[in-house]
Amino acid sequence: MDPFPLNSPGFVNLLTSQSCPPIDLGRSEVPKAPERRKWSTKEDLVLISALLNTSKDPIISNEQKVAHFWKRIEEYVNASPLLVGSLPREWSQCKQRWGRVNEQVCKFVGCHEAALKQHASGENENDVMKVAHDIFSNDYNAKFSLEHCWRELRFDQKWRSHSSSRDGAKEKRKEPGEEVAGEEEVRPPGVKASKTAKRKKHVNEAAFDQIESILAEKKNISRQKLLDRSRVPGGGCVWTWMVVAIRMLAYGQSGDTYDEYLRLGDSTARLCLANFTDAIILLFGDEYLRSPTAEDLQRLLDVGEVRGFPGMIGSIDYMHWEWKNCPTAWKCQFTRDSGKLTIVLEAVASQDLWIWHAFFGLPGTLNDINVLDRSPVFDDILHGRAPKVKFKVNNHTYRMAYYLTDGIYPNWSTFIQSIPLPQGPKAEKFAQKQESARKDVERAFGVLQSRFAIVKNPALQWDKEKIGKIMRTCVILHNMIVENERHRYAQINTSEFESGESSRSSKVTTRESIQAGDMLGMRREVRDQEKHARLKADLMENIWQKFGVEDE
Repeated sequence: MDPFPLNSPGFVNLLTSQSCPPIDLGRSEVPKAPERRKWSTKEDLVLISALLNTSKDPIISNEQKVAHFWKRIEEYVNASPLLVGSLPREWSQCKQRWGRVNEQVCKFVGCHEAALKQHASGENENDVMKVAHDIFSNDYNAKFSLEHCWRELRFDQKWRSHSSSRDGAKEKRKEPGEEVAGEEEVRPPGVKASKTAKRKKHVNEAAFDQIESILAEKKNISRQKLLDRSRVPGGGCVWTWMVVAIRMLAYGQSGDTYDEYLRLGDSTARLCLANFTDAIILLFGDEYLRSPTAEDLQRLLDVGEVRGFPGMIGSIDYMHWEWKNCPTAWKCQFTRDSGKLTIVLEAVASQDLWIWHAFFGLPGTLNDINVLDRSPVFDDILHGRAPKVKFKVNNHTYRMAYYLTDGIYPNWSTFIQSIPLPQGPKAEKFAQKQESARKDVERAFGVLQSRFAIVKNPALQWDKEKIGKIMRTCVILHNMIVENERHRYAQINTSEFESGESSRSSKVTTRESIQAGDMLGMRREVRDQEKHARLKADLMENIWQKFGVEDE
């Protein structure tokens, strides 16, 4: 007897269960993918609030795993009473949206700062915003649609405006609701103070508040006495305070190093350093932090022409200065990829290591492009204050000087990068000469850090404004040393250009009057990629004609 007959009901049921439903090939309907949910304005504001409140935690900050960090933001967003009735968001969606918001807002901050710099009398905030939108559309060929996000982030450390009023004028009038928010942000409390604030206070809180106010008043009186004593000119004590300030800059030592050596306390030493930096910036800042004059530009152009780069006036790059005592609540905005908390210095240096441009104070999370968007390096050109420049390369005339940069900078007519993978002898020679000349700014950073160890070591100050003054003071003193020792360097011989009849291909003329002109047109000229490609090809040909014979 067959144990598995083919006509048994069990066998038929097994075949039926394994069969697939028939597919109708005649149908043209295809199941539609679910529509992508767009982020509303309310959702964007809740997301920004969640991220700022989570990242600015004075106890934890960004010292947590990525998944846990974004899970907390997801819980914050989904639990918000402003989003009742809407579908919940996943943490991956929040992370992706924040990447988009961060990128666009960083770009618009640079456009808004450019608009603030040309803010004329009688214009209000709406006029500035219109100009900023025009600049964004001109630079990126797109409209900025996240203005609500920018208004929520504009007064935070990473997106704060660093532009200052021209000619020492008063700050422009702000909107009524933004006056308090626009003030300098107070340093947040530290970890210990935040933990202490979470504990329960004593029952008699009024007594503690009274004692606290008395101690604050006593501290203020002591500080006033110290300031009054420091202003009195007296014998050798003034020189002692200068020695303390200079040694702190040169050796990077803390203030309590001089307790026994010079009988000065830590607070007194830090006060000496603050007064010294203020005096140096006030007395020598205009001369040693100046923009290049017509004579300076002509000398820089002559040096660049001898090196094979007609029209080159220096090299640009940026460096990081570690900030040891950065507040925990700001760590998320100042921490770079390496995990260190840093502040950025953008600088332009020439062959003699003179630093012609120094822009300091932006958080370390910004890269070269974000720093460049906010940098005032092209302000004189955009506002018609820079001298006129004209030079020839390979029988082609150009009217915009340029800097040598590394590969991350954009292909603008004012930047010349190296060739990553040069093909052929001309490209190889150009890459060799460009990379050699571009090291000027790297050497300037190295010399600056070797002369002033306070810049090389992590910053110990608590106030970011004081750190900025220390950096400016070090740059001023560095330029003083360069000016004093410049004759000892192996300078490039430009004597052929000093005679009446020379083969100089560049010419600099002083502007008779400031020409405001069309700022958007000047921005397009500065960012012209076609001129960049043509200039780079001409420079490659010029370097081959000048130095190509050396290898033959």
